[in-house]
Amino acid sequence: MSSGYTCSIFGGQPPELKYVCNFCSQILKNPIQTFCGHRYCKECLEFFINSKGESGVLCKACNEEGNTDSILSIDQTYRDRAILRELNGCSVECPNEDCDWKGLYKEYDQEHEAGCPSARITCIKSGCGIRIKRDNLAEHLANECSMRVVRCQYCEAEFPHKELQVHYDDCTEFPVKCQFCEKDNIVRGKLAAHLDTETGDCPKKRTVCPFKPVGCQELVEEEKKNEHTKHSMGDHLLMVMNTMMTLLASVQTTKVDNEVDDVKRKVNHHDEKIEALTRENKNLESDIHALQEKVKKTAVVENGLTLNGLKGSLEKFQATFDSLGNKQTVLQTKLSTYEGIVAVLNKQIEDDEERIRELERSKRDDSEKLQALECKIKAQDRIIAVKDVALAEKDMRIQSLEMASYDGVLLWKISDFARKRQEAISGRTVSIYSPCFYTSRHGYKMCARIYLNGDGMGKGNHVSLFFVVMKGQYDALLRWPFRQKVTLMWLDQNNREHVIDAFRPDPTSSSFRRPTQDMNIASGCPLFMPLSQVESPRHAYVKDDVAFLKVVVDTSDLV
Repeated sequence: MSSGYTCSIFGGQPPELKYVCNFCSQILKNPIQTFCGHRYCKECLEFFINSKGESGVLCKACNEEGNTDSILSIDQTYRDRAILRELNGCSVECPNEDCDWKGLYKEYDQEHEAGCPSARITCIKSGCGIRIKRDNLAEHLANECSMRVVRCQYCEAEFPHKELQVHYDDCTEFPVKCQFCEKDNIVRGKLAAHLDTETGDCPKKRTVCPFKPVGCQELVEEEKKNEHTKHSMGDHLLMVMNTMMTLLASVQTTKVDNEVDDVKRKVNHHDEKIEALTRENKNLESDIHALQEKVKKTAVVENGLTLNGLKGSLEKFQATFDSLGNKQTVLQTKLSTYEGIVAVLNKQIEDDEERIRELERSKRDDSEKLQALECKIKAQDRIIAVKDVALAEKDMRIQSLEMASYDGVLLWKISDFARKRQEAISGRTVSIYSPCFYTSRHGYKMCARIYLNGDGMGKGNHVSLFFVVMKGQYDALLRWPFRQKVTLMWLDQNNREHVIDAFRPDPTSSSFRRPTQDMNIASGCPLFMPLSQVESPRHAYVKDDVAFLKVVVDTSDLV
C-alpha cells in the first residue's frame, strides 16, 4: 500500500528525510507523528497498525534502528502540523506526464492533485478497471469503456458493451443464415420452424431417414434420400439385422415360455387327478377291509345282503381298485414323461438365456467401439476446425500484406458499391475499413474508414471519410503524436474532377497519440462529399459498381 505522494514532485531532487513516510517511503500526505518521533502518512499508519490487529505492531523506523520497544497505537499519535507547514511552503511540480503545473505543496495537495487532467485514474464503471487520463474519462465512457451500456439493435435489450457479442450469440431476434438453403436474415427464434422436418419452408430442409424405425438417426434432404439409402446400405442392413435378431430372440423366448407354461399347467392338472385317485383308492381299501372283517364275523344276512352278495360286492370293489391302480400307473408314466419334457425345456431356456447374454455383451462391445470411433472422429473434426481457422487467419494476413503499401499512399478499390451502399442505408454495415498501409517498412501503420451513408452531422446527406492511426510493430521508435499532413481523395474515373480534402493532425487529440489499442479513434471529414454527388452524371465517381479512393500521407519530413 502507498498513500503518500511520489518523490518526483520535487522535480527530481531527493527530498529531505523528514518529509518522507517511514512506511511507504513517499512524500508525506496528512503527516502523523508517533510518540517515538517518527512520521507516517495518516492512511499508511492506520493500515500498518490495523494489519496486525490487537497484537500491536512495532514502529518500522525504530525496528530498523534496533529499538524493539516502540509499539504503535493510534491513541499515542498526533497530527504533525509543524512538518505540514514546512511542506506547504515547498515548491513542487506535477509528476503526471503531459502536465506542466508547478506551485506550492499546499496548492498541489488541496487542489491540483485531485483534479489534474493528466492524472491516470481508474474508470468509474464497475468491472472495467482500465486506467486512463482524467481528461479522457468522458470520451472513454462514451466510446471505449467495456462496461458502457449499449442497446441490442435487434431486440432492444441493454447490456454492457463487453457482453454484447455474447448476447448476439443467444439473441432470439438476431438474423442468421440457414445452414442448408443459405437464406439470409432469418430470425434465430424462427430458425427451428424454418427447418422443421414436416412444416418448415426451407427448400433444402432435412427429413428423417426411412430407416429411422431400425435405428438410423440421420436427417437428409428430400432429394437425396435415395442417394443416402444407397450410400448407407451396409449400415442400414446391419441395423435391420440387429433389429431382427432382437425380435427373434424375443419371439423365441416368448414361445418357449408359453410351451413351458402349458406343460406346467398339464402337470399340475395330472397331479391333482393323481391325488384325487389316491384319496379314492385309500377310501376303497378302507371299505374293502371293513367288509372283510364283517364277512369273518357273520355268515347271516345283514342289512338285506347275503354272504354271496357280499362276495359279489367285494369282487366289484376289487375290480374298481385294480382299475384305479392301472389309471394311477398310466398317470405316473405320463407325469414322468412331462417331467422329462420340462427338464429339456428348462435346459433349452438356459441355453437361450446364455445366448441372449452373449449377444448383449457383443452388442455392448460394439456400442463401446462405435462410441470410441465417434469420439475419435469428433476430436479429428475439432482439430481440422482449429486448423481451418488458423489457415483462414493466415490467408487474411497474407492478403493484407499483399495489398499493403509502404510509401504513405493508399489506393482503395471498393467493389460491389451498390450493395455496400444499401447495407449502410439499412444500418447493417454502417462503415467499412480499408486495408492498412504504412509510411515506410518500419513507419506508421494506418487505414481509412468510410461511412457510405454518412456519420454524425453528415449522416443521411454526405459520405463521411476518416483517417485512422493503427497500432504498429515499430511505434516505440516513431515520433508521437502523429503530425503528418493527410490528403483524402475520391477519384473521378473520367479524370475530370476528383473530390479532395486535406488536414493536418491536431497534436492534442487522442486520435493522433501513440495507440494503446488496435487503433485510435478515427478523425477526418464527416462532410467529405454530398450523397447527391456520388451518382453525378458528369463524373464517374462510381463506375461499373466500383469506386476508387486515395489517401496520401506526407512523408517528406520523415527520416
